[in-house]
Amino acid sequence: MKAKKRYRITIEDESRLRHIASASMPPYLLWIGCIGIVVILILIAALLIMGTPLRTLMPGYLKKGERTEAEEGLLRIDSIRDTYLLNATYLNNILTVLDTDRTLPDTAQMSEVLNELPPDSLLPASPREIEFINQLKDREQYNVSILAPLAADQLTIYPVAAGAAIDEKDHSSLKPRILTPKGSPVCAIAEGRVLAIQNPAPEGGSAIVIQHDNGFASRYSHLGTPTVSQGTHVEGGSVIALGATGGAISPGIIFIEMWYDATPVEPGKFMGM
Repeated sequence: MKAKKRYRITIEDESRLRHIASASMPPYLLWIGCIGIVVILILIAALLIMGTPLRTLMPGYLKKGERTEAEEGLLRIDSIRDTYLLNATYLNNILTVLDTDRTLPDTAQMSEVLNELPPDSLLPASPREIEFINQLKDREQYNVSILAPLAADQLTIYPVAAGAAIDEKDHSSLKPRILTPKGSPVCAIAEGRVLAIQNPAPEGGSAIVIQHDNGFASRYSHLGTPTVSQGTHVEGGSVIALGATGGAISPGIIFIEMWYDATPVEPGKFMGM
């Protein structure tokens, strides 16, 4: 029977002619041992490179100063790109204006877009802002001129009608006249619930009272036919009545009143008109 091939590793002290240690193993174990040693050495080298300043000596690695310069260069590139896009837009506008052969856009569609008034786009208050408002409310609990604007900041205010505007003479009035296009429907300025409907109202036409959040209430008068009923929940910007229908006051004029915690306030300070 043929003997299996084995390797023997012997350690001896030749100066003293003494045998220290020896090991015998087949070839495949010798190869596995060599591969294991190589893998361990590679792991040790990788750990040394990643955890020590030796990594800065690796080819392609940016030093701290070079990395900072690269980041600043990228920021400059972003700024240059933004400036380029702004200038390109400006030049395109000039070329469009100077181009006498261009096809003019549909002005009717443009007017429809311009007549759409978006709601107030203020972001919601942060926790620190809410804490400050609560502290100010405790200190100024009887000062409506300070508290009402703070409470209104937490409401989304919508236009009362497309293209509506407060009469210049009534801007500081508690019951200003609102000029609206003839036949334009009247909308709720904020989300709330209909408290009452007067039909007819003392001012002529009909009137609607809506209770909003944060202690606000609003009343719309000299309206056409109401499209809501008492107790109805309405969204901000939703139609609550047809436009003014005339009578003692010319068409296109409605009145609006606002209260904060049962105290009258000037609507012109909150409606942005």
